[in-house]
Amino acid sequence: MPPAKLLSDVFDYPPNYILFLNNLPEETNEMMLSMLFNQFPGFKEVRLVPGRHDIAFVEFENDGQAGAARDALQGFKITTSHAMKITYAKKQHLG
Repeated sequence: MPPAKLLSDVFDYPPNYILFLNNLPEETNEMMLSMLFNQFPGFKEVRLVPGRHDIAFVEFENDGQAGAARDALQGFKITTSHAMKITYAKKQHLG
């Protein structure tokens, strides 16, 4: 099944406990994102992608908690020129 399309023309996957962040500014670091997301219940960790400053993953205990953070921080401006885009991460299937 193809991902659902959001109003902002960003494709999203079905609800998941891991969020995918993109459009992050170059100066983004793990501490900045942790401080932003740890205000939400169920926050577990931030994972940056080596060699990519513009994307990151944020893990929560369940998809409901991830969804609440996603809804609250969608479009949050880390800098005046970088509005964060948040989608559910694509679930990886084993086997």
